[in-house]
Amino acid sequence: MTDLKEHGLGPEPGETIPPLGQVVAEVLDRLEEGDLPTGLNFPMRRGSARGILEVRPDPDEPHSDLFVIRLAIMKVPTTDPAPLFRKLLELNKVLGGRAAFAIGKSDIIWLFAGRPTEGMDPEEVVDLILWTADQADELDDQLLDEFGREWEL
Repeated sequence: MTDLKEHGLGPEPGETIPPLGQVVAEVLDRLEEGDLPTGLNFPMRRGSARGILEVRPDPDEPHSDLFVIRLAIMKVPTTDPAPLFRKLLELNKVLGGRAAFAIGKSDIIWLFAGRPTEGMDPEEVVDLILWTADQADELDDQLLDEFGREWEL
């Protein structure tokens, strides 16, 4: 299993990733207080899927931020990744625009979901976090079973 600390997904040495419910509660508290600053991030885990919640600048809107959830799914196979890429595109369609797969640095496949921070309400935040985390936890196992456990993080 890869140490995801190098990708900004692990806790500092000696720390653990808090339970997902605790992360959701902290984000909701901050949302209620109007305290979701750029750069805010929380490591998270749901089953076998690990990731991060973060507030980052919106590249298309200079004075706006995005609330983004990204969960690491698996490494890209080094031999013939085309069948996996096709499967990811098919899954992107099934996800209906609520989340999408992408390939990041170090050839890691991620499940991303996000929205602008402006106008977010608590129910929407809970749904975005829990739904995306549930999808990642289910789909990482399915993809590893289909394409090989040797690509597990």
